[in-house]
Amino acid sequence: MAKITDPDKLSRSTQASSGTADGNVFFNLSSKTIELIDTGGWASTNELLDTNYNSGGVSIQTLYSFLKEQWKSDSELVKYAFPMEAITAEQFEFINGWVLTDFKLIRDGGFAERDAAGVVQKEYAGIISLGTLADAAGQPYFAFSDDVVKTDFQYAGQVNEPILIFTEGGTDDRANALTVFVRSAPTGSSGNVTGYQFVQTSTSDIGVTSLATQAYRFPLAQAVDPNVTLTVAEVEATGGVFDDMRIEYYTGSESITDTGTTFSVGVVIDANFDDADTSPTLTQIYQWVQNELRQSTDINVSPGDVTADVIGLLTDPLVVFVGATLKTLRQSDNKGVFIEGVGSTDLNNVEFVDNSDASQTYPFKVGVNLDFNVNILDDPNSKYFLFYTTNTGGAFGTANTVAVTKDAGGSVAGDIHTAAASYSGSMSGTSDGAIVAASRTLTVTGAAWTVNELVGKILSVDGTNIGKYYVLSNTATVITIRADGKIFDVDDATSTWSLIEPNVNGGSTPRVTFTYNYAGNVDGGRTADTVADVTLVALGLEKAQYAKAASSITKVNSVTVPVSNPLERNYDDPIGV
Repeated sequence: MAKITDPDKLSRSTQASSGTADGNVFFNLSSKTIELIDTGGWASTNELLDTNYNSGGVSIQTLYSFLKEQWKSDSELVKYAFPMEAITAEQFEFINGWVLTDFKLIRDGGFAERDAAGVVQKEYAGIISLGTLADAAGQPYFAFSDDVVKTDFQYAGQVNEPILIFTEGGTDDRANALTVFVRSAPTGSSGNVTGYQFVQTSTSDIGVTSLATQAYRFPLAQAVDPNVTLTVAEVEATGGVFDDMRIEYYTGSESITDTGTTFSVGVVIDANFDDADTSPTLTQIYQWVQNELRQSTDINVSPGDVTADVIGLLTDPLVVFVGATLKTLRQSDNKGVFIEGVGSTDLNNVEFVDNSDASQTYPFKVGVNLDFNVNILDDPNSKYFLFYTTNTGGAFGTANTVAVTKDAGGSVAGDIHTAAASYSGSMSGTSDGAIVAASRTLTVTGAAWTVNELVGKILSVDGTNIGKYYVLSNTATVITIRADGKIFDVDDATSTWSLIEPNVNGGSTPRVTFTYNYAGNVDGGRTADTVADVTLVALGLEKAQYAKAASSITKVNSVTVPVSNPLERNYDDPIGV
């Protein structure tokens, strides 16, 4: 049954809903109450449904019109003072001590309640949302500017109902800003998720500074959010990238220098606060932030120093996707927002708003992947170097060849295999290893390795046997290196050693990554923000021949520079040095 807008579809009941109702409006003449009855057994075709905006309730103007018809035609009712006064078609007053027993079925307007002496006891504003909600079951809610908890509207979906704004001798919210929210959680299951955009509108957005007993229309159109692909359980699961995220709210200004310029914000989203894990993607950051903004608890985390609770579901939105760019949003207190811990390949797709409402971005930077083949993997002593092919300071192949430098500083060069290995036995880095060259062994007294847990790892040794060696096998205290590569030269009773993981980049071949400051790099006098032609050089000893490959770093988010080293068949160092 649709919303009732015709008084002919209202009927006076001789009993309240607690009895045997035979109509949908009951007048209690002794207590001066009007009850709207939503039970439909008496006349299902005119049922006053207790349901949502689209299919239930009664227009307050229709109720007023019905009361006029009843008082005009009923000789008993006309003996009593009339219950309502119309101010406009959407603004009414219940007068002479008359009140509704429940206002949840009223639609399309606001009203006041005056006692028999004419003193206003309560005031209600009619809240109507405009636009459709992609999540038809989404629960809208509201809060006034000084609230610390939300209040749900009576029904899910679009809004059309009164809310209490004033109580004599109690709360007065008429001058407080009102915000209407819909922040639906994603629906569906893992791999088949539908997400929804956050929408909210405040009285300031519709030009209202003080609420009265009338209808107010709030734009509240919600669309599906294609950037939400995870369930709530997946975002809140422990042990992943989401564990290292936090939001920091500051009372003052937090100075930011990460982009190369200095600006201030009041909120910092730290997407990888311990810097120990892989940086999250922008969609992961976005989905985690949105999940925080559905929380009913304080989401501010130290070093954020705001002392009052920042309730997630009542605070301002922080981020929004505009195309592929994740942008931060200025807060209602005019504070800016910064995201820390963005991955290097995403730096070109983030934009921040600062306290002055200015947009801040990173200089354009390129995530560069240097890819190597299995021969480099098999050579524990392999190295790489990246040079400019052409450069005003010196082209490749000349004495003045210019090395490419990273955004973080330092030239792009080094060992292929560098990451410390994990294992269960003795710690590395001390002079506690005894090398016997003839047996290709390193013995560490007191070690407690699991047998053969080190197979395939790389043993790095300093001193007279300096170099890297692939581990063939191990016992609890003894490592034996492979014989088909570099071997020990001499015995050494006090060798300094460490263990390294082969660089397989989560796959089967090595990769080295770095960030190139495309917009700001002036190595060797090059012109910034132009294509950089580069030459990648890689070589090993026993397994990988010398190889080079030319490529270009262009103005895109990510570039891969591959080089393929032929298998080394002729290198020979009989003494193992």
